[in-house]
Amino acid sequence: MLQEKDTQVFQLNWDKLMFENKQFLKFIENCKKEKLDLAITSVINTEGSTYTKSGNLMLVNSKSEFTGVLGSNFLQNKIIESSKIALTTNQNQEFESIPKDESSGHGSSKYLTEAFYFTRNYEGIDKHIKTPYSLLIFGSGAHVSSLISMANLMGWKTTVIDIKINIEAVIQADELIELNNLDDILSMDLNSYNASVILSHSPKTDDTYLEALLKTNIEYIGLMGNKKNMQRKKEQFNLIDDKRFFAPVGMDIGSYTHQSIALSICAQIEARKNRKI
Repeated sequence: MLQEKDTQVFQLNWDKLMFENKQFLKFIENCKKEKLDLAITSVINTEGSTYTKSGNLMLVNSKSEFTGVLGSNFLQNKIIESSKIALTTNQNQEFESIPKDESSGHGSSKYLTEAFYFTRNYEGIDKHIKTPYSLLIFGSGAHVSSLISMANLMGWKTTVIDIKINIEAVIQADELIELNNLDDILSMDLNSYNASVILSHSPKTDDTYLEALLKTNIEYIGLMGNKKNMQRKKEQFNLIDDKRFFAPVGMDIGSYTHQSIALSICAQIEARKNRKI
């Protein structure tokens, strides 16, 4: 967690151990509150073209509630049934999904279902736990709310930093950090974040935030602005050939609303995350 003496942290709802998708963690927290057992089904192998990929997860609790989507309704029901058996027998269940019609072009996939019990404090579940993808957002205007919503949908951890935070606009963020002074950001360690987007709409704050980010190993740095100003910014900071700097931020999908702009930004971040750009 970021915490400096000159900053104020408003919210922190995270344990030290987290699933890569934070929705999984919330699901487990709810299971703990209700004292429910749960089963985790993971994709262990795929061949050919498949909807899901190796490592993807679906969680099912002892009330047959679930989170995560691995495929069709038929497959979802198969996973729920496999989860019931695993929880009843305390034995791992393996099964394979093979298309009936070979001409469909669909590939095959193999699954493993494992049981974890509340009375045992979900012993062994830590092997499925990873740090969630983390997005750092500079700025807290009303235009930021759609980006937070979209990032939450992706299961990313969202942190907002600003000098005077408009809490109503960013209430859905996981963490809010308010700076007393703009230059405080220059002494903060930001290396724990995966991606960052500057949406402050102020040349002075943009430059200071960008200066702080360029000292980190963050893999995606996005800056909102028009093409002419962004070109000047690239020249000013010697970023013409910097592969992690995206300005104007977001993919060109013809965005004109704050919702579509948020979509374009998250799509670009996801592409960068998956090494597609």
